[in-house]
Amino acid sequence: MQIKSYDEIDPTDAFRLSSTAFGWTLTASEMRRIYRRDPRYAYGPPVYAVDRGRALAQVVPMRFPVRLTSGVEDVGGLQGVCSLPSVWGQGYARRLMEHVHAMFRADGLRISTLTTSRNIRGYRVYGRLGYVDVAPFFRGTRAIPKDGRPSTGLRIRRAGKGDLPRIHELYERATRGLLGWTERSPLELPAAFTTFPWFRGRYRVGVRGRTIVGYLRSRPDGGALMEEVLAPAEGDFRTLVAGMESKARGGVATANWITCRRDARRFRRLGYRLDRISDTTMAVPLTRDVRTRDLPALFGGTDGQFVQYPTDDF
Repeated sequence: MQIKSYDEIDPTDAFRLSSTAFGWTLTASEMRRIYRRDPRYAYGPPVYAVDRGRALAQVVPMRFPVRLTSGVEDVGGLQGVCSLPSVWGQGYARRLMEHVHAMFRADGLRISTLTTSRNIRGYRVYGRLGYVDVAPFFRGTRAIPKDGRPSTGLRIRRAGKGDLPRIHELYERATRGLLGWTERSPLELPAAFTTFPWFRGRYRVGVRGRTIVGYLRSRPDGGALMEEVLAPAEGDFRTLVAGMESKARGGVATANWITCRRDARRFRRLGYRLDRISDTTMAVPLTRDVRTRDLPALFGGTDGQFVQYPTDDF
C-alpha cells in the first residue's frame, strides 16, 4: 500500500472513490477552490491509500481551533474517511488514519477529532483506534397546532453573501462562554458560499425592521426544518422558531443537531421533545499528556457546555 496526495493520483479515480464510498460528488475545480479558501484545510486536499494503482481509501486531514476547559487549542480533524466496500475490513482506512495521526503529532497537535454516525461500520473502527464520543447530539420534534399562526414582527428570508458578517457576529455571541466548536473562522462560511451554489440556500436570517436578529439553517428535504437556530434574545429565538414552524410539512416541526444545554432548554420550553440521535463527534489523544477518559469533560460534553453547529460539521 502507498499513501499518495490528490495531485499524485488520477482525479477521476479520486471522484470514483469518494462518490462510491462516501457520497461526495466534488469536482476537481470545487475541491481545489474549497481547500484553497477554507483555512481549516491547512494540509490541502485528501490523502489516499493506493494499491496496485487504485485509490482504495481516503482521508481529508484538517486543522482548526476549538475551546477546551484548558483554553483555545488547535486540534486535528479527519473528514471524509472512507474506503471502497470491496476492501472493507482490510485495514486501508485504518492505516491511512494512523498516517494522518502521525502528521498531526509532527505538527504538535495533542488531539484528533472526527464527526460520524454511531450507525455505520466505521464507528467500530474508530473505537478500536481509541476514539470516544465527546458529547450527545439531540433532535427535537413538535406537533404544530392546526390553528397555529406565525408570529408577526419578524421577517424570515434567505441569507445572501452580504449577510455573512452579521451571521458570524451572531455565532460569536451565541457561543460565548461555551466549549467545543466556538472558534469558527470568518472565512469558513464565505468559502462554502462561494464554492457550492447549493450551500447558499440552506441559510435563513430573521429580520426585525432593518436589523438581522437571528439566523438558522434549513434542510427540509433532509428532514431538518431547523438547525443552528441562533438568536441572542430569547424572544427573537421564539419568533424565529414560530416563523419556521409555519412552514412545517405534515404538521410536525423538526430541529436537528442540538448540543449545548442552553439550546436544549430553549427548545424544550417551546414544547419540543428531544431524543438522542446517532450523529456524534469523537476524539482521540495523540500524546500521553491527554487521557482518553478526560476528553468528554475537556470538550464540555459532561456538563452541557459542549457546542457544535452543522456549519462546523466535518
